[in-house]
Amino acid sequence: MTAYEDYLMLLSPPDAVKQEIARYKKASARLIGDYQSMDSPAHISILHLERQKPFMADRNIDLIEKSLNALPAVLLHIDGFRYFSHLHNRMTIYAHIRSTPAVEEWFKRLKKSLNIKKALVPHITVTRNIPGEDFTLLWPHFQHKKLVEPFWVKELKIVKRETFAEAPKWQSFKVFEFKNVAGLGNRANVPLDKPAQTDMPPVNQIDLF
Repeated sequence: MTAYEDYLMLLSPPDAVKQEIARYKKASARLIGDYQSMDSPAHISILHLERQKPFMADRNIDLIEKSLNALPAVLLHIDGFRYFSHLHNRMTIYAHIRSTPAVEEWFKRLKKSLNIKKALVPHITVTRNIPGEDFTLLWPHFQHKKLVEPFWVKELKIVKRETFAEAPKWQSFKVFEFKNVAGLGNRANVPLDKPAQTDMPPVNQIDLF
């Protein structure tokens, strides 16, 4: 039996969004070379639990299912790019998730379901923790990009890996659906398997750098 495991709870965008973010990752690699997160599929990280006893963690995760099922699916929008500054002149470029009162309320409910106390900035990482000189080279290419991509999120995924494995790899563990159709309000009749429609003017296909 595995002694300790790490768990990551995340929201996964549809394939079209994953492919678009992957294009930006590859374009970045052409300029700065290989970097951390280069091959990571696009996702919104919600909660990272490290060094957990598998039996206790699995049991606690099962207890949150009912609360997550009570949430509705949510319509999110990528709206351009921003960045985080870290210690030692390290930077992260990410796709910004547009903030609205409805989106903020939804994430507030999600945090309550998962008992998350810390602040949460929903985002999709493009280049994680790169040196300042690489950021200086890349950011002018991202700064004025008008990428707008709406997408539905209708489930929370959990992946896990062995904490002390020599080359740990994330493996799919559980998926919890957001089943509250009534919570969609005036979007209750919008099919979730159809592409979302943006409330901003259409943008021409972006030429990557």
